[in-house]
Amino acid sequence: MNSDDGSIRHGLSRRQVLSAGGGVLGAALAGCLDGGDNPSGDGEEEYSVATSFLMPYDVTRQIGGDHLAVEDLVPIGEHGHDWDPDPRIVQEIEDADAFVYTRDFSSWQDDAAAELEDDDEILVIDVSEGITFIDSPAEENDEHFWMNPRIMRDGAENVLDGLVELDPENEEHYEENAERFADELDALHEEFQDLADRRQQDQIIIGSHDSFQWWWEEYGFDIYSPVGISPDDEASAAELEEVEALIDEHDVQYVLYDLLEPTNLAESLAEETGTEILPLSPIEGRTEELSDEGIETYLDHQREINLATLEVALEVE
Repeated sequence: MNSDDGSIRHGLSRRQVLSAGGGVLGAALAGCLDGGDNPSGDGEEEYSVATSFLMPYDVTRQIGGDHLAVEDLVPIGEHGHDWDPDPRIVQEIEDADAFVYTRDFSSWQDDAAAELEDDDEILVIDVSEGITFIDSPAEENDEHFWMNPRIMRDGAENVLDGLVELDPENEEHYEENAERFADELDALHEEFQDLADRRQQDQIIIGSHDSFQWWWEEYGFDIYSPVGISPDDEASAAELEEVEALIDEHDVQYVLYDLLEPTNLAESLAEETGTEILPLSPIEGRTEELSDEGIETYLDHQREINLATLEVALEVE
C-alpha cells in the first residue's frame, strides 16, 4: 500500500472522470482474475481464504499479506450484491481454511456462514461483527458500512482478529499489515472530510442502486436515488419526476451511477435534465477494465473513482 500524497485524486483526471460514462469505467466485462493474488506476491501462502465479494477480498489480502491465498468467490464482471451462485457454493468454500463475509449483504452469504458455523474445519469471519448498521434514507439497517473509511477501520479489525485466530504464529505479521491499512483508512477519511468541507453542492443524484448513504451519515451531503438499494429495482414515473425536480431545484450538474450496472437510467436522466454522468464504485465487484487501469483495491476504488467523482459532482472549491 502506498500512502496518500496529499491529493484526493490519484488515478483519474477530471477529463477522464467526465468521459467515464462511455469509456473505461462504464463497462463491467466478464473475465477471470487469479483469486489467489496477494499484495506481497512472494508465493509463501500458507492458508487459503474464500471471500464473499471485493471489499472483504481486498481487506483480507491487505492484512494477510504473503501468508494467505485469498479468493474472491464473485466472478470478475459480476456485481457482488446481486450475484446468484450455484447452490454448491458451500462445497467450494469448504476447500478453504476460512470464509470472510459481511452479514445482511446477500442471502447466500448469510446462508453459507450459518451452514459453515458448525464446521470445525473452517473459520467464519464476519467483517461487520459488532458494527451497528444505520437507518439511512435508502433503507433501514443499511449494511454498506465499508463506504465510510472510519467505520471500515472496525471491519479491518475484525478481519485481523479472525486471521490471528486462524494463524496465531503469524500474528505480528498480520498486526503490522493491519496497522498500515488502518493508517491508510485514517488518511482516506480525512480526504473525504476535506472534500465535504469544501463542497459548494449539497445534493448527489444517483441513477442506479444506492450503496452510498454512509457518506450522508458521516459527511453530511444528501444522496438521492429513484431506484433504491437493489440493482434489480426499477424507478417509477413518479420517482423519475421527483428526481428531475430535485435536479432542477438544486441546479445539479451531474447524475452518478454504479459502474457495475447499466448506465441506461443515468443516461436517460442526464438527457432529460441536461446533465452529465459520472461513475461511482460501491466496492462490490471487479472488472477487467478496472484492473487494466490499475484500479483493484479498496483504496483504489475510493480514491481514484469515488473521490474523483465527488470532487466534481459536489463542486468542490
